[in-house]
Amino acid sequence: MRYLIMASVLGLLLLLGGGCTKDQSDVGTAADITFRMDSGYTWQDDTVPLSDTLHIGVIATKGSNTLRSLFVYVTYDNDPIVRKDSVHVDSDPFNFEKTVVTRDQAGKEKWTFSVVENNGDITNRSLTFTVQ
Repeated sequence: MRYLIMASVLGLLLLLGGGCTKDQSDVGTAADITFRMDSGYTWQDDTVPLSDTLHIGVIATKGSNTLRSLFVYVTYDNDPIVRKDSVHVDSDPFNFEKTVVTRDQAGKEKWTFSVVENNGDITNRSLTFTVQ
């Protein structure tokens, strides 16, 4: 009887453990967000003056799924996130321009650009500015 139980448990473990493999063909490619690096654009984290005007150019390209929306969020000094913009994405690649005027007080500003794909996947890219 003891051998029958052990054989049954061993058979069940083999059945459950060896029968499932992930289908790699279902793994998609994420969307991509890059920042324009042309003259006049801010494209990397930086230390900037109070009330500085920054021009940010965002280029979003689709991965495996079509892009649906782009959102812009900001957080000041690690406070709660605030949505600043939302737009419908209607092309690939999608170009978005944002002019940011930094605060008139010292601190950190984190600007996050998010694209949402039709399947609900989200890709984020952020720029953090130390305002002095």
